[in-house]
Order: sequence, then C-alpha cells, then structure tokens
Amino acid sequence: MTDKELEEFEDAMSDQAEDLREALAEDLGGDPDDYRKRPVADGGE
Repeated sequence: MTDKELEEFEDAMSDQAEDLREALAEDLGGDPDDYRKRPVADGGE
C-alpha cells in the first residue's frame, strides 16, 4: 500500500466514522460528538 493509498483509506475511514456518529445521534439522540471514540480506563486489561 502506497502512502497515497493509505492516506485515501484513512480519509475514507474518517468520513465513514463521521457518517456513523451523525446516524447514531439522529437515531439515539444527542450530538454527533457524543459518539466519538474515547479511551477507556480498563486497568490495562
């Protein structure tokens, strides 16, 4: 995979994540930012 292909893939994944957050907010309520990925404190397990 070239650097350009990797960049295009990352852009597509970012766009897809944004679409998913918007759909979740529409279906479940709240703001799309409420559905952003967040780190979870799990004690390293």
